[in-house]
Amino acid sequence: MLPSAKKSRARFLPYVLVGIGLFLYFRTFIFPLTPIYQGDNAPVFLLEARRILEGEVIYRDFFEFIFPGTQVLYAFLFKLFGVHLWIPAAMLVALGLVLSWLMFAISARLIPAESALLPGFLFVTFAFGNALDATHHWYSTLGVTGALALLMDRRSFGRLAGAGALCGLAACFTQSRGALALLGFGVFLIWECYAGRRSWRWLAKGEGCLVSSFLAVVAPFVGYFAIKVGFGRFFYCTFTFIRKYYSFFDRNNLGVYMVDVPAYEGILEWPAVAIWLFIHALVPLAFVLFFVRYWREATAHREEPWDRLMLVGVTGLASFLAIAPAPNWFKVCTASLPALILFVWFVRLEKPAHRAARMALWAVGLGAFFLMPVMVQTDWHRRIEGPAGSAAVLEPERYEKLAWLSLKVRPSEYFFEAGDTEVYFPLGLKNAAEVAFLTPTDYTRPEQVRRVKEALEKRRVRLVLWSVDLDLTEQIRRREDHLGPLRAYLGDHYRVVKTFSDGAQVWERTG
Repeated sequence: MLPSAKKSRARFLPYVLVGIGLFLYFRTFIFPLTPIYQGDNAPVFLLEARRILEGEVIYRDFFEFIFPGTQVLYAFLFKLFGVHLWIPAAMLVALGLVLSWLMFAISARLIPAESALLPGFLFVTFAFGNALDATHHWYSTLGVTGALALLMDRRSFGRLAGAGALCGLAACFTQSRGALALLGFGVFLIWECYAGRRSWRWLAKGEGCLVSSFLAVVAPFVGYFAIKVGFGRFFYCTFTFIRKYYSFFDRNNLGVYMVDVPAYEGILEWPAVAIWLFIHALVPLAFVLFFVRYWREATAHREEPWDRLMLVGVTGLASFLAIAPAPNWFKVCTASLPALILFVWFVRLEKPAHRAARMALWAVGLGAFFLMPVMVQTDWHRRIEGPAGSAAVLEPERYEKLAWLSLKVRPSEYFFEAGDTEVYFPLGLKNAAEVAFLTPTDYTRPEQVRRVKEALEKRRVRLVLWSVDLDLTEQIRRREDHLGPLRAYLGDHYRVVKTFSDGAQVWERTG
């Protein structure tokens, strides 16, 4: 890369980051200062963080199968700033900015300066901006991407130790992503030895640095919780349950791949469908195409930085394998960072077809960059007020529930939302049960259903929000549906007092 090109990119980078920050702000806040309450899974972790803050112990007092990094992080932020709805929105802005900056740093070592900003720009507009859910997936992605950036220039023992520690940090949020990233880096070091770049003695020391620093982060963090709840209980929640029952939930298997197509009623929605198709086509195809290209061209084109490219390819493959058991749109977005870098590298040359591809990507990316915030700011939304502050709600069905319940419940009241977790955090309610939600599948165990019923009885829970998705007809009810006893209990002790437009019902205790 020419010095003048490097200086040009460095000069524009701060302005690009400011622009990305504004893009993310207007995607996560309604101007001027109202955070948007959004996300599919984030409400689960916000609820569990508050339970930790109130003295409950994860895995013992409430069920979870993910390592507790996200809950601990939010509990710390709540302790520091108070329990506020703006915290997850602000964290999304910070996550998007740091991930974009890391992508710029990685791309600059592979792609000509005039295109080095493109992968990070595409990431924030195509992927991150369409997957705004402040969950463990993005935090673990940040750790793995940081490790990748650390190893791009050289693989000294100090940098390997740092990368292993970052993989350990990623594992504290998502155990599979952190562990597979560590495995990917280990495989890359073996490739370097086979390629004649390193000695086998160096390989042993390098692998030792990776693994020892990984364990130095993971072992004390998860060990604390394992000791507190018992190793048997911890192992069941974080390994046995995943192996036996995780895939029974409809969202946790291969059937979720490419099923959540964006709506395309109007012409303004067509670019969203194009982006959706592009990201799905890119992951994991970009990794396969890269390995094929390396096998065919590495010997003839020794001028290419194959070691850095291989590092990106292996990291990307590891990230994809981490989400492959349940590749929904959100998870595919979290695995798209290395794929976007490789794709821009594929079209980096000054050939007419390459220039046309880059121009098309810039055009669509810039369109999304300006259009998406405007749509968020001008589309339908309503404001709610609660103990955690005010927030904007973008979905009419969610607002309908929150608005009605806000008039019927008291902060810190025990409540049970059987099919989701969307009302607890903004209304300051306590979950009466140990599980965040129920399903009519083997994902929800019979003993969990029994303990939910016991909790409703013990705490004399006044209101239950029941989802229509939990009431399958007898013709299609599965053998794995264990909710029968709970349905009978509700029928005996509760009555329906409200039915919402989406079919969800509020049941009130009769005595």
